Amino acid sequence: MYEEENVEASRPQGALAARPFIRARGLSQLSARVKSYENVDIDVAAGTAHAVCAADNSGKTELLLTLAGRMRPTRGTLTVGGVTADTLVGLSHVRPFASLGFFENVNDVEMVLRVHVVASAELGLAGKRSGHAATQAFLEAWDLADVADTSIEELDRYTFDRLGIALGMAHDPRLLVVDDIESSLTEHQSHKLIGELRGIAHTMGTTICCGVTDYDLAVLFDGATCINDDARAQAAAWARKHDKEVA
Repeated sequence: MYEEENVEASRPQGALAARPFIRARGLSQLSARVKSYENVDIDVAAGTAHAVCAADNSGKTELLLTLAGRMRPTRGTLTVGGVTADTLVGLSHVRPFASLGFFENVNDVEMVLRVHVVASAELGLAGKRSGHAATQAFLEAWDLADVADTSIEELDRYTFDRLGIALGMAHDPRLLVVDDIESSLTEHQSHKLIGELRGIAHTMGTTICCGVTDYDLAVLFDGATCINDDARAQAAAWARKHDKEVA
């Protein structure tokens, strides 16, 4: 559902010329307990899918959680959806309209539960009808009806990631953040997930930020931000290979 095959044809034109939905300057998380991202500048237009590119264990997850109002930065400025989001009060205003895909150790689900049980519970949390018929309709809308009676632990990784995205979208968020579309997936599956994320952003108006480690995947999004030296080196190598400039 919501998959887009033609990356260039469906890319919003001049999207970042408008006031960005997300804007950060010098954003850092460098507390004594957590040292992750530092001096991040990022602009994300509303209704687009944006990649946050960085090596593993270099702050990518923490930045995504910050954008979604789940983690407070220690320095810098951040605006999300018109809300000043770099204070505790600001974070509390962002959380109601920001949803998460599956984040390990953040919103894990019981692996023995069946998909329809997890979906029903999420619909209930979103204040929606969550009975059998409503849950079935939700799973059908997200092309997950065929795994309704499957336990979470039995899902292949691609379907697991798609379920996490669907559950996040159950809340009709203005912002969805997704942590990982590469682990245990083929390149083709990662490409399909990017197409689906872009389709959701463009057809439903949800702004999406997704973490990636491979810049070859980042360029398939509407925009990309590299937040560490490894990612910037990848971007420079990609630009040399394709004879293009990278922002």
